[in-house]
Amino acid sequence: MFRRLLSVLVLLASGAMAVMAATSAGSAQGRQAAATAGAEVIAAERGALDRWIKGDPGGFLDIYGNDVTYFDPSQEGRIDGLPALTAYLDAIRGKVRIGRYEMLEPKVQRRGDIAILTYRVVNYNRTPDGAERPATRWNVTEVFQRMGGTWRSIHSHFSYTKPELKPPDR
Repeated sequence: MFRRLLSVLVLLASGAMAVMAATSAGSAQGRQAAATAGAEVIAAERGALDRWIKGDPGGFLDIYGNDVTYFDPSQEGRIDGLPALTAYLDAIRGKVRIGRYEMLEPKVQRRGDIAILTYRVVNYNRTPDGAERPATRWNVTEVFQRMGGTWRSIHSHFSYTKPELKPPDR
């Protein structure tokens, strides 16, 4: 009886260890997939920013999905859909010039085929005397969805860091 009980315990323990090993391997694969997705999403965003500072919004338009929603502090409300967002961004094509930018604290949170990228960006320009000065500071949230093997932004939200708040109308 004791030997039979010992055999059952040994089998249960080895089964539990196998499950733990498989779970650990699965977790490692999950972490690797999340890291890969995070790197892909951040690279896509950096590519869009690289074009944006040269006056080309096409980098963002290339990563947006057809049903993208967009919030911008210069707009009264949300912009819905790629055609409307394209019209909005085409109107400022060539008008934005930024010397360089810094993407600060990018963080990607992934849940399946959804990835949320949050970061701060500081844009810099040169003054007439040649000094470099921060121009604008933004908080950014981009919600990406994996579509056909490609990460597409389905929601984009830009807001000023520490905006100047006005008192409410009375």
